[in-house]
Amino acid sequence: MSDPAATLVRALRRTGLHRVGTRPDRWIDDHGAAVVDPVVLARLSALALPPAWSDVWASSDAGARVQATGVDARGRTQYRYSAEALDLAARDKFHHVLDFGAGLPELRAHVQAHLDPEDGDRPSVRRATAAIVRILDRGLLRVGNGRYARDNHTYGLTTLAAEHVAVHGPAIEFAFVGKEHRPWHVVLEDEPVAAVIGELLAHAETPSAPLFAVGPPGRRQEVTSAAVNAYIHGLTRVAASAKTFRTWGGTAIAAAVAAGATADGIAHSRRADLAPVDVAAAMLGNTRAVARASYVHPAAIEAGRSPEVVAAVDAAADRVGSRDVHAVLDDPAVVRAVAGRLGVADASAAA
Repeated sequence: MSDPAATLVRALRRTGLHRVGTRPDRWIDDHGAAVVDPVVLARLSALALPPAWSDVWASSDAGARVQATGVDARGRTQYRYSAEALDLAARDKFHHVLDFGAGLPELRAHVQAHLDPEDGDRPSVRRATAAIVRILDRGLLRVGNGRYARDNHTYGLTTLAAEHVAVHGPAIEFAFVGKEHRPWHVVLEDEPVAAVIGELLAHAETPSAPLFAVGPPGRRQEVTSAAVNAYIHGLTRVAASAKTFRTWGGTAIAAAVAAGATADGIAHSRRADLAPVDVAAAMLGNTRAVARASYVHPAAIEAGRSPEVVAAVDAAADRVGSRDVHAVLDDPAVVRAVAGRLGVADASAAA
């Protein structure tokens, strides 16, 4: 007589393949027969399903969007997707970034105008916010979260204290502990931003006081990440936030390096398919794997090698007298060329 509990489990189980052992993995099908097909076993092995997962299921269809599921040690269901599904998701994730890139030259023009000196010796909220956005654009820092600063003592741009920043003429030096307790040391040369930071530092009440706090004593107002995101959205009218600068930045850096921009002083692979991602990862403060998965558009290197982007980078380098990736990415023509080629790549992939 069959076990009613076992019958119920089988009835509730999804149709497909089921892991019944690890080291090595052993799989059975819905009828309890062992999976022995080497092609199927190779596909399952390539999914790299952790031995600690329980209730592991895998699709019997190699083309299925969801290839496997399992329950991790904390009781959360985890998923493994097909390469095609991951590529499509990545392109969807990056789609709004292309709209952001296309509008970036106009956003930069607004920011430049908002950085102009004002009456008085204290920057307005708008001028301080414009300085934050310029730093996000050129420094690719994270915007910051008040809870992380309070609970973890890790910082982003809007949660920096006065003691985390110094101004040396037109240069601004940032030194702080960021996400995952990673030390950050960034130096940006930007005279209008340095002027704003200098004014903020001059009115900071203590070294530990918030850097981006504006207004007179007793009525100081901190510029939060929400305010920064509202500023960005109001000027771009696309689904963009402070984080979009890092996503666009990683993509644009990889494309520009693939097009011939240089990154002196940044260690990277000599392989043409890896160097662009390595440079992007270094400038973002991430590993190659994280940069590739989260910040570099799947078609960035291909776009960078296109005649349009190569020509734009060459022309920008001639204008500024440098092939440095920072310099060429300030050029509106390079930004538009990268966004345009990525848009073509996405349209082709969707066709």
